[in-house]
Amino acid sequence: MSHAEEDWTNRRAWRSLVERVASLVDNDCFGAVGIQALNRVHSPVILRGNARPDEPVTEQSLFLVASLTKPVVAAATMSLVEAGVISLNQRVSEILPEWNRGERRRITIRQLLCHASGLPDQLPSNVELRNQRAPLDEFYRLTTEVPLDYPPGKGSRYQSMGYLVLGRLIEQLSGEPLPEFVRRTIFEPLQMHNTFLGAAEGPQRSAVLRRVIDVQLPREQADCSGHWNSDYWRSLGAPWGGMLSTPSDVLTFCREMLACYHGTGKLLSSASVREMCAPQLEFFEEMPKRERRFRSWGLGWRHNWKSHAETFGDCLPPLVVGHWGATGCLMWIDMQAESAAVICTTVPSSESRSQLVRLSNLVHTAVQQSQAHRQLTT
Repeated sequence: MSHAEEDWTNRRAWRSLVERVASLVDNDCFGAVGIQALNRVHSPVILRGNARPDEPVTEQSLFLVASLTKPVVAAATMSLVEAGVISLNQRVSEILPEWNRGERRRITIRQLLCHASGLPDQLPSNVELRNQRAPLDEFYRLTTEVPLDYPPGKGSRYQSMGYLVLGRLIEQLSGEPLPEFVRRTIFEPLQMHNTFLGAAEGPQRSAVLRRVIDVQLPREQADCSGHWNSDYWRSLGAPWGGMLSTPSDVLTFCREMLACYHGTGKLLSSASVREMCAPQLEFFEEMPKRERRFRSWGLGWRHNWKSHAETFGDCLPPLVVGHWGATGCLMWIDMQAESAAVICTTVPSSESRSQLVRLSNLVHTAVQQSQAHRQLTT
């Protein structure tokens, strides 16, 4: 164990967190939990539970991290902005002509990134498509036809289908499939060797699928053959929620965003990541006050909605950025305090949000305690 790890494990708050995780798993609140954090250095990873009966979770076990995928797709999109290939206020219809009709022709890349496009979260036929094991092309075709919930830029509602459109846009501009683009431009440079946007076809596919931990399925997926634990869903590579990863790899991405914000990263410039973290809804003249003030979004990142049930943490600042995943995952980055955390579990956030917030509070306390100790000893 490194000196940095000892610095964490000797802290009272970190020990309390380890004990809480053990209790939650031992009492069957979660099948498995994985946690990592940083305050300029990685913490030791907390892993507890079984991937399958009598098969303990290891650092090679993969979690379906659901919407934690979105900030990765947003970073991939921003790399094209930096390269001068696209601009944030550019209309999607200029690149994808199938969007050049009706009000949807006014949807911009910025609106897709900050959930202000008017597109729905999921398609009305989402369950049917998953039961049919439909390819992403079919999801996309129907997204080009689905009625908008509101005119672009005049509201903000969570829209997973907007990230499907961003994925198609990246593919059109890069000339390669989205999973390959993010692997080449993000996962490989950061050595995120345990992260996949879907288990790709090939000789390693079965080995990757074997490593994925099952999620407790919500009621609405009980009769859906394309549920979260199906090989179909784990292989689809949905741009809005199909990433498979480990807590360590997700924290590596968070650490890179933190480094980029402060001008020492390798993927994006400080200006780009600061724009991703900036409140975006205030830029839209017709955005309702409620969304602009209390439901703030960056580009790919959500801010810490303090009074919302899915806050990132009770004592974290409002402009901390992060994301929740419906499969029971949570990550956040405090750019000013230079700290971050990743929590992965196996119980849907709809059923575990209170426990996840309390775990996040414990992680934040451990981060703060370790940071204070470092300042005292340097």
